[in-house]
Amino acid sequence: MTTIRTLTIKYALLQSLYWMVFCSIYGFASVFLLSRSFENQNIGLILASSNILSVILQPTLGAVIDKFKRLTLKWSLAMLTILSIALLVSLLLSTGAPAIEALLFIAVVSLVLSMQPFINSFTFEHINSGVKINFGLTRGAGSLAFALTSYTLGLLLTRFSTIILPIACIFLLLAFLVLIFTFPETTISEVPSAPNLKSNNPLTKEKETFFKRYPRFAYFLIGAACLFLFHTIVNTYLVQIIHSLGGNDSDFGLSLMITALSELPAMLGFSYLLTKRKSGIWLKVAAISFVIRSILFLLSGSIFMLNITQLFQGLAFALYIPASTYYVNQLMQKPDYVKGQAFNIGAVTLGSVVGSFIGGWLLDHAGVPEMLSAGIVAAFIGCLLLFYSVKTDI
Repeated sequence: MTTIRTLTIKYALLQSLYWMVFCSIYGFASVFLLSRSFENQNIGLILASSNILSVILQPTLGAVIDKFKRLTLKWSLAMLTILSIALLVSLLLSTGAPAIEALLFIAVVSLVLSMQPFINSFTFEHINSGVKINFGLTRGAGSLAFALTSYTLGLLLTRFSTIILPIACIFLLLAFLVLIFTFPETTISEVPSAPNLKSNNPLTKEKETFFKRYPRFAYFLIGAACLFLFHTIVNTYLVQIIHSLGGNDSDFGLSLMITALSELPAMLGFSYLLTKRKSGIWLKVAAISFVIRSILFLLSGSIFMLNITQLFQGLAFALYIPASTYYVNQLMQKPDYVKGQAFNIGAVTLGSVVGSFIGGWLLDHAGVPEMLSAGIVAAFIGCLLLFYSVKTDI
């Protein structure tokens, strides 16, 4: 019988491999596409298209999995992985036609982005069946793997061409695929839901829509999109922010490392935090931290102050990710588990798309201060919406 410790280690490896793949294909997307002679404007369009496609795919795939009981999360993840590998091989073998390469890259990135909610739901299949897996620990392992992969790929790219990026991605996905099939099948038990969700509005009424069952969940999703609009602005255009303060690429690398490492305490210790307060409380703490971080970014007048600001990533993004996953899992009733996680990740992705467009436009037509000011507005709106929509008793 698989032990809790073994499952936790496996899920930590699953998150690690996923975020290593994410780093290779998405974190270094600009580096790869520039080497294929794509201009910056086209790179932005490709990444935005990938995010938009994933926003469509995530809830659609989630609804399909919830509807067809024989299509387990285990096999769904396996199929997404196999399809991603096939597309990456096609990308490697492509003749160099820009349109073909762009389409293949968009397809791969959208599939990788779409895997996120299913990995979270896959973990919660065991949590919901009574296995006490430390989700924060597994997600923290993913952040650490991302940081180490970023550093390693950066070193390798000083010696080899960018062709190593899709090659590394293929090998990582193969390892990911093998690991998936080592997980046991699960029998999901009923999960405690928020009060009065079941009493008057049973899920068996097919006329009810998803958002009628969870009346404030739409506001939660809009709030999440606003928070991640700011998050995307300061992460996608971090190098421009650093250059505006007189920094260089070395300062950029250091800032990224600080950001990644600051995520570890909250993610690794989130199970302990849940013993002190409910996930809804931690979501509100994260929302306030997003606002504080947005203000500090605008006020930063030096690289040192900017790096201090990056530490708030550990109270904003690092708290939001596990807290929102736990929160949505507790809020949703059994038939809506996967769909709820898909909407959650979809909202984050939508915020990323809008943040990329708005941040780039403001940089070209105004400047860094104006871009950061827009980030403050978005973070503040997101914070207000989360305070309105999030229940503190789950």
